[in-house]
Amino acid sequence: MSYIKKVEISKLFGELDINWYLDPKVNILIGKNGSGKTTLLRLVRNFLLSNQGQFLSRNLIDSIRIEFDDDKYIYADQDLEAISQLRSSNQSSKQHQATNEVLANNVVYKTQSNIFPQKKETPFSDAINLCYINTFDTSLEDFDVSESDKARNGVNTELDVVLKHLMNDWKSYLLKVKILAEKVTGVFDEKIRQISSKESADENDFQELKKLLNEKTDKIDDIHFYKNRFIEQINTLFADSKKRIDFDKNNAIIFRNHYDQSFSVYELSSGEKQMLIILLNVLIQENQPSIILMDEPELSLHLAWQLDLIELIQNLNDNAQLIIVTHAAGVFNKGWKDKITKMGDITTR
Repeated sequence: MSYIKKVEISKLFGELDINWYLDPKVNILIGKNGSGKTTLLRLVRNFLLSNQGQFLSRNLIDSIRIEFDDDKYIYADQDLEAISQLRSSNQSSKQHQATNEVLANNVVYKTQSNIFPQKKETPFSDAINLCYINTFDTSLEDFDVSESDKARNGVNTELDVVLKHLMNDWKSYLLKVKILAEKVTGVFDEKIRQISSKESADENDFQELKKLLNEKTDKIDDIHFYKNRFIEQINTLFADSKKRIDFDKNNAIIFRNHYDQSFSVYELSSGEKQMLIILLNVLIQENQPSIILMDEPELSLHLAWQLDLIELIQNLNDNAQLIIVTHAAGVFNKGWKDKITKMGDITTR
């Protein structure tokens, strides 16, 4: 599955019906405060992160259905039978209390899907490459931040917490790139060794050797292409503040100023942290078909960065479907005006 084709929700907040047809590449949803656009985005995210079988939601709806480009779908409606069974099941007092807390804070839904027709309790994330980027209003309760991290790494703000986790993802991404490069290098080096070890070589051997060396270089360049593009983008964006990206001995991202002094990602400005978070999240999707959800990504960003944001993302992953919720539709008018949808145009009461 490459992208979401349609989102249908019945009775969001108990009154709004939503029918939203999406573009395969770029979608920009706008609406007044309180219109439900952020709730809609988070509901889609939570549904896509749920399991086949059951879905718990804090938002009251009658049903939700998401259709994809390959005729796959996910559907959920309220599971009154499951709620009744949970309430009447033979549980200990502690389990009964926990059940009541779940039911008090969530509505239970039964899911149906043709993604995994024969499997139960299978995460939809096994088939859907989902990336949710939230660069503001992230609850610190969702993260484990130790006092040592705060003291040693300078992890103090919500953006810092997000960056801390992304630094681990960055290292995992680098390891994948390194393993793939070593594998490709090994294959070519073996072929090159076989030709080089011949006691006598003719013109055809020399031409083959030259060809292998060029192909090896091209393959390695391809493997590092998006990583290098990411580095170039960051350096270009941060050039005005005379910062450039670098790496410590453990390959963690650091930065250097025009005096060649190094500093951590946690010492960047809020706008710089935000841009780093966005582009890192996109990079580690490895240019695979992805659904990227973004809630007001323009906050704290310089106007020039806002105007170029979609293009920057697509330069790192042109296989991604972007679904953006924003108050500032004007900053996305640069070539994307026809991708803007008003919340009022997809809702009925």
